[in-house]
Amino acid sequence: MRAIILRRLALLLALLLPLHAALGQNLLERGAFTRMQSPDEDDGGSVLDRAGFIRLHRADPTYRLPMECYSACTLLLALPGACVAPGSHLYFHGATVGGRLSPKWNTYAMGFYPEGVRRWVAAHRALASERFTRLDWQGAARLGVRVCE
Repeated sequence: MRAIILRRLALLLALLLPLHAALGQNLLERGAFTRMQSPDEDDGGSVLDRAGFIRLHRADPTYRLPMECYSACTLLLALPGACVAPGSHLYFHGATVGGRLSPKWNTYAMGFYPEGVRRWVAAHRALASERFTRLDWQGAARLGVRVCE
């Protein structure tokens, strides 16, 4: 009987420890992108959650952005291994706080984009409103974003 209890306890711990680690890294919150949550679409989320995720994944040699990358997902372009797949799209819009555009958070977000993307975002005023401004994978490649193999 004691052996059965110990095995069950070990199994429970084996299940809870990864969950505890993920919670500690905010990877289970809606705004955090849990790598393969959806390889096809990412709806964005919190800029701060993305900044934390980027810190954790700076060493990833390749990071394929989702086919449809919305909002804060575009900050993943800051990863050295970031790449876009043929046929994918990036959607940019201004950061909001309390339902209002936030120039402060837009400036913070701009700091994550590679130089070519930063120039494109500024030229297209992609953070000037809550409406999405779309950049396709070919346009991103012309701006210096790597295309996934």
